[in-house]
Amino acid sequence: MRVPFASEGSEGSEGSEGSEGSEGSEGSEGSEGSRVSGITAYAGERISALLANALLTTHGELTRGYYGTIPNADTTTGQLPSDVAMARWSRKVRAQLYTFELLSGVTFTPGVASAILKAGAANIVTLPSPDYEKTTAKLNAALQAVVDKGALRADRMGEILTQITVPYSYFAMLLNLQPGRHRFTYELMSTALILSGMAVMQFKHNFRVRRPADHSPLIQPVILTPNHGCYPAGHASQCNMLAAVLAALVGNDLGAELPGQLQLLADRIGENRVVAGVHFEEDITAGATLGQALAVRFLAQAQAGAAANPKTPLGWLWASASSEWP
Repeated sequence: MRVPFASEGSEGSEGSEGSEGSEGSEGSEGSEGSRVSGITAYAGERISALLANALLTTHGELTRGYYGTIPNADTTTGQLPSDVAMARWSRKVRAQLYTFELLSGVTFTPGVASAILKAGAANIVTLPSPDYEKTTAKLNAALQAVVDKGALRADRMGEILTQITVPYSYFAMLLNLQPGRHRFTYELMSTALILSGMAVMQFKHNFRVRRPADHSPLIQPVILTPNHGCYPAGHASQCNMLAAVLAALVGNDLGAELPGQLQLLADRIGENRVVAGVHFEEDITAGATLGQALAVRFLAQAQAGAAANPKTPLGWLWASASSEWP
């Protein structure tokens, strides 16, 4: 399943991207047998009267002769250990736990000149209003910079089009990510993207900045202009956050070049949004600032949660993802 960037309006399904496939679904959805008797029919995602009746008759035959007390039952009671429970819960449920933990204590202070994201009394990040909104001359200069970047479109078109959705493939290229080996690394990435998407939307709504194409027909964006505010850039925020989180997670396991390569990738993905004609250069700078600040908050929570006993949900995820790297 392909999902857009959280900042492009579909942050709800981030948690299922990139791990072991769609939950509870076998690989041959298209076959007739899977529609009437596959795991999706058993889970209730499809209604199969044939399967329901077959299970009823099978149950009756298998349990015939058992009356009264159930023999040899597991009579263990009490709470599951936290780590065991986390491994049992679905990705959707875990994503809800992570999100609640990440947003606990987080507040947003709106403003015209600047806006602040806080965790308790401590500032996570303060972003000023964009400079290009302050005078006509600065706006014209910012628009000209977008037009000038358009010269790179022929070279960057493939990247622009394949980075509209979450660019997991680009990070997988750097880290040699494989869904089977790195399922919790993917889940950690999607969790970071959820936080970044929610945070960036607060700033976008606060500043409510028009897109370049709203100012001039000469911009001519090569992809559909997103239907939300321009500043700060969501792609830049999310990719800078991912770069910092992944560098901390993997460390030197893949060599000392990794942090620099991750940062170069985040910078290029952000620049491609200007090349495409949907962002100003200052949007990318502010998005990078936001993403890097969110990474500090995310890492502090995840690492502290992993050291706690029992681990917090986010701490469990960090420990699980860390175990995938030697």
